[in-house]
Amino acid sequence: MNESRIASASEMTTMHCGGAIARLFEPETKDQLKLLLSSLDSFLVIGGGSNMIFSDGTTKVPVIRLGNGFNTVEHQEDIITVGASVSTSGLLNYCVRNALTGLEFLAGIPGTIGGALFMNAGTPGKGIMDAVLVAEFMDREGLHSLARKELPYSYRNGGFPADAVITGARLDVHKSTPEEVRSAMESFIVRRRSQPKGHSCGSVFKNPEGAAAGYLIEKAGLKGYRIGGAFVSDVHANFIINDRDATAADVQSLIRMIKERVKEQFGIELQEEVRIVD
Repeated sequence: MNESRIASASEMTTMHCGGAIARLFEPETKDQLKLLLSSLDSFLVIGGGSNMIFSDGTTKVPVIRLGNGFNTVEHQEDIITVGASVSTSGLLNYCVRNALTGLEFLAGIPGTIGGALFMNAGTPGKGIMDAVLVAEFMDREGLHSLARKELPYSYRNGGFPADAVITGARLDVHKSTPEEVRSAMESFIVRRRSQPKGHSCGSVFKNPEGAAAGYLIEKAGLKGYRIGGAFVSDVHANFIINDRDATAADVQSLIRMIKERVKEQFGIELQEEVRIVD
């Protein structure tokens, strides 16, 4: 039986702000997930919480977080089968142990594979969807397996239906050596290690075509700009840092102000990469 519990949004997200989640469901099997979806009119899905900000009030929309039953990884030849609740770091550790190359660009990216697939996480030039052979997700109609070419993915968008719960994927990898895999990961780890420290959701905005969001925000004079407990990082202007007592309202106000200032100065409408739950 699927039972819900009350949860704290600040404890479930890397930005560490937000109020209460009134109903959190954590199904452990596909059968439990199928039964749950049939009983809900609407829902949200959360993975590692690295790309979501919940409002300061109580979120009454049911929230689904897949349990440990979806935390599985195995491979056969050049194909990895991975569950959606596996962390990106867990998958990469598996790749190192089993000498499998092709996913090193995910090194240093927080969160789960389900979240990574949903937002097509990766670098500006390559996302995880480029490595997908088959993606698996469930909706109220049942379980679906789609090849990569059947999903309209793009930069920071996995192309999944809005009502989909991603359950896993089969990914294309190649045999290598543990040393070569570890070495290939290192450049990505070093680059992301230099990113701002502190509670954040990572990059707040998508890079607009032909420009970098962080550069535009910096040129708008907003590095270090603060609203309440939230401020624009002095290290990378596309990061908003929670100094430990920021409210979700502080973060949202800062996001709105950044968008207004960049639009005013450069005529560019920044689009959020982070998902905001009001």
